[in-house]
Amino acid sequence: MDRIHFALALSLTPGIGPVRAREILQAYPEPAAWLAERAPLGPSTTEWNRYVQEASRLMEKHDASGIHTLALESPDYPERLRHIPDAPCLLFVKGQASLNPVRSLGIVGTREASPQGLQWTQQWVQRLAPHGCAIVSGLARGIDTAAHQAALRAGLPTWAVLAHGLHTAHPAGNRALAEDILAMGGAWISEWPVGVGPHPGAYPRRNRLIAGLADGLWVVEAAIKSGAGITAHLAHQYDRPVFALPGRINDVRSQGCLDLIRRQVAQLVLEPSNLADELQWPALQDVAKQSQGPASHQRIWDVLHAGPLRIGDIERQTGLSSPQCLAALAEMLWLGEVQVQSGWYARA
Repeated sequence: MDRIHFALALSLTPGIGPVRAREILQAYPEPAAWLAERAPLGPSTTEWNRYVQEASRLMEKHDASGIHTLALESPDYPERLRHIPDAPCLLFVKGQASLNPVRSLGIVGTREASPQGLQWTQQWVQRLAPHGCAIVSGLARGIDTAAHQAALRAGLPTWAVLAHGLHTAHPAGNRALAEDILAMGGAWISEWPVGVGPHPGAYPRRNRLIAGLADGLWVVEAAIKSGAGITAHLAHQYDRPVFALPGRINDVRSQGCLDLIRRQVAQLVLEPSNLADELQWPALQDVAKQSQGPASHQRIWDVLHAGPLRIGDIERQTGLSSPQCLAALAEMLWLGEVQVQSGWYARA
């Protein structure tokens, strides 16, 4: 039995959580040694064999579904997450994204976001795009959805951290968005094997993964008692910078952010540069770069500053006719000024 098989069987054993599983794997290189010395309250041989068989079945399903299994000691395991005290021994990943980018930012907030909160999320992600950061969130309605969508438009990698197995994406209303994340080079991430559905206890565990995968966490809007608040406190415990937007004191969607600032869990931020400065992120590209072609090229280059666009949006924002736009884009592709993926045009 290899380490992944052993770790997966442990995860199926009642009473063994991430910390205990990590202790067992470190202390016992082989399952037989642990079984010989396990406490009387541990699983019986019959029970253990059942968990081992179930682990084998799940490994086969993961392979058939294109789900990668990363063990804690794997070089592909996210380095940021590896160093939190309750890191999962196994991480399941769907997609081709590298989980060790140069920069990453977690974004969380309320499901009942205000129009302004959604707008802030989208605008800030667009303005952070030159830093090349991966955007980490939980695929929930509201702020999470806006964060993932803005990352896709800006050409940034984005990861959906899920509170269930990767056989599906939840909520159902965001399944198309989840598929877009995979199509655009992002990833779904979970510590739960296929077949495990969302349940209340899984969400706090999911939140610690969001906090652990990011260099810093930005809370856009949140109530005082909320999942976003839990994620913020976890990030603070992991020594990750936490940032929060202020708001009206009588707005329940702002009270969580204000409370985090009051408790000195989060730093107040008023614009994206505050966040980037605190994280010491230098820009990776010159956003003021000019196209070297004719005026039509420059107009396209300018509208692509905010992130990737489809051709209809480019035509509308530049005022170019369809033939003019297509001709200019073809020339810019040939010059290497723009790139296209799945119908989205972006600066190269």
